[in-house]
Amino acid sequence: MTAIKHALQRDIFTPNDERLLSIVNVCKAGKKKKNCFLCATVTTERPVQVKVVKVKKSDKGDFYKRQMAWELRDLTEVDAKDANKENPEFDLHFEKVYRWVASSTAEKNSFISCIWKLNQRYLRKKVEFVNVSPQLLEESVPSGESQIVAGGDEDALDDYQELNAREEQDIESMMEVCEYAISNAEAFAEKLSRELQVLDGANIQSIMASEKQVNILMQLLDQALAEVDNIEGKLLSYEEMLQSVKEQMDQISQSNRLIQISNTNNGKLLDEIQFLVNYMDLSKGHIKALQEGDLSSPKGIEACINASEALSQCMNVALKPGHEKLMAVKQQQHLFSELRDAFARRLTNHLNNVFVHQGHDQSSTLSQHTAELTLPKHSPLHRDLLRYAKLMEWLKNTQREKYEGLSRTYVDYMTRLYEREIKDFFEVAKIKMAGTSKDGKGKFVRCSSCFKSFH
Repeated sequence: MTAIKHALQRDIFTPNDERLLSIVNVCKAGKKKKNCFLCATVTTERPVQVKVVKVKKSDKGDFYKRQMAWELRDLTEVDAKDANKENPEFDLHFEKVYRWVASSTAEKNSFISCIWKLNQRYLRKKVEFVNVSPQLLEESVPSGESQIVAGGDEDALDDYQELNAREEQDIESMMEVCEYAISNAEAFAEKLSRELQVLDGANIQSIMASEKQVNILMQLLDQALAEVDNIEGKLLSYEEMLQSVKEQMDQISQSNRLIQISNTNNGKLLDEIQFLVNYMDLSKGHIKALQEGDLSSPKGIEACINASEALSQCMNVALKPGHEKLMAVKQQQHLFSELRDAFARRLTNHLNNVFVHQGHDQSSTLSQHTAELTLPKHSPLHRDLLRYAKLMEWLKNTQREKYEGLSRTYVDYMTRLYEREIKDFFEVAKIKMAGTSKDGKGKFVRCSSCFKSFH
């Protein structure tokens, strides 16, 4: 397990500025055993972030990859299943319950104990521990520094250590002074023992002589330890305050995000309202022209033409999805429909009266043209009707039935007018022919040829 911790720290956690504190080999409960590792880690930078990381060995090659990570603050409960019996199963409650089976109960207990310590230090006892032995929670878990894998855990050093060059030189010098060291090892060892006793005595006397300094040093050490405890207490309080500030900053950040979303929504809503106001708003002047505009005067006709075109633009605007469900849009469309129908009726009635009036017009009769014997011209009537060309086009596009009915009325009355004028024309022609019959034969022939020409 030490080699695995070393590899995980080196390949996965050190590049991410994290320290590996505890590890347990697990597999998911009730499934085919695919082993992975749950790792308890902390970041090296402040504020400290505590995570539970799931690491899995890659199927291709002998290396590990980070598969999933959970924030320890999201952990709500640790269930060890049984506090009295050895059971490798345990549950971690994050956003959902994750059920695990450890490779051994000892690894499971060590991992849960580490989680408990991290909970005590960083989360202020937020996580709930269920079915966990009280003795396990009271045991000391190795501190973060003792479990940090800075370059990987190293095996314990052997008791044997090689001499360095300085020590070898000293021993060689001593053996040269004592020439008999090689031939008589016992004498050499006895001499060394006597010299060591002398040195020990000198050391004891020196220590006794410096007892006062030792006492002063011990007092200073006690004071230093007390100051260290005091500083550690302050650091803990500062860390708690910083944690509180961090939580408040998280809340402020969340509030800022909500405010930003609200502002974005308000901006979009304003754009939609401006779109509807710009393209579905008909001015009061146009409404008045459609309702009361004078269709007989040039100025009134021009106002009605502008109002009808504005009404068509409002009614034909391309609405975006969902606009038609708005009550204001429905009301505006209903208003436009009523204005269209009312204006179409008013326009139809007025033009119908114009056609009837022109059909019965007697101002330009054939009697006024007896000298020329020609049909009367209707240019004034046509010029009068040309003023309504755009309104007729609007009526054709919006009220096809009314347009066709009005066209039939125009054709009917104008047909009667032309029939009456043609009838009058031939009546006058007969009278002229009868009058010229009393003149010479040449004149009669001339009038007869003139009559034939009108046929």
